[in-house]
Amino acid sequence: MSTLETVLYADVLFAINFSMDFISLWAAALLGCKPRRALRMSAAAALGGIYAVVSIVAGIHGFWQYISAAVASFIMCLISFGKCGGMRGILKQSALIWGCGALLGGLMTAVLSLGRGGNLLHTTEGGSVWIGAAAAAVGAVYITVRLITAKKGAGPLPVRIEFAGNHIRFDALCDSGNLMRDPISGDPVILLSAALGKKLVGSENTRALLTCDAEKLSNSGIRFRLIPIKNSTGGSLCAAFRPDKVTTGSGRREESVQCLIALSDCTAVYFGGFPATAPASIAS
Repeated sequence: MSTLETVLYADVLFAINFSMDFISLWAAALLGCKPRRALRMSAAAALGGIYAVVSIVAGIHGFWQYISAAVASFIMCLISFGKCGGMRGILKQSALIWGCGALLGGLMTAVLSLGRGGNLLHTTEGGSVWIGAAAAAVGAVYITVRLITAKKGAGPLPVRIEFAGNHIRFDALCDSGNLMRDPISGDPVILLSAALGKKLVGSENTRALLTCDAEKLSNSGIRFRLIPIKNSTGGSLCAAFRPDKVTTGSGRREESVQCLIALSDCTAVYFGGFPATAPASIAS
C-alpha cells in the first residue's frame, strides 16, 4: 500500500511570497501616500515570506490563520513605514497591505483559471504560465492603484491651522506626490507659503523658519524639526514645527489630523495656484 507524501519547497514558497509581499507593500505605500524605501520594504517582505513558510509547516488554519496574518501585516507595516503617526495610522496602513495582498492573490488566481474550466494549471508549463499570470496581476494592481491615487490626490483640501492664539483657514493642493515626513515621528508635513506663515507665526519667526535659524526659533519658544526635502534641484533640509491644532475638510467631514508645518518662500507662484500643498494622506 503506497502512501502519498507532500513535499514542501520552502525556497520556492519563500521567493513567491517575498515578491508578492513586496508588491503589496509598494501598492499600499502608494495608496497610503507613504514614503517607499526599498530596503525597509524588502526586510518586511522577507518577514512575510518566512511567515508563509512557517504557517504551512506549523499547519496554521482557520481562525488563527487570520489572526496571525493580521499580526504579520501589522509588523510588516511597522518595518516598512514606521509609526505612521499613531495606532490609527498603523491599523489603516496594515489594512491596506492586507487588502493589496488579497487583490494581488485574487487576480493571479483568476488569471490562472481563465480557459481552464475554473481549474488551476498543474502541468510542466505551470512555471511560465505562473510568471505570465503574475505579470498580468501586477499590471492590473498597478493600474488600479494609480487610478485611485490620482483621484485621491486631485482637487483642493480645506485646512485650518491654529498656533499660539492665531489661526488661518485656506484651501491647499492635495498632492499625493508630497511625501515629506518627520523622520522621527513619521507625521506628514504641510508645506505652507511664507505669506500665510506670517499670519500664523509672524514675520520674524517666518524668516527664522525659512533660514533654519535655531537660536531665534528657540528664543521664540518654537520647537522645530529638520525635515529632508527633495526637489528637481536636489535634496535639502527645511525647518518644520508642530501647530496647536490642524483640521482638514469642512462641515461633517472636518477631521483633526497630526502633522507638521513647513514654510516655503514662494512669493510669486504658489503651489498650482494654491497657498499650500498638503499630502494626500491627511485628507479625510
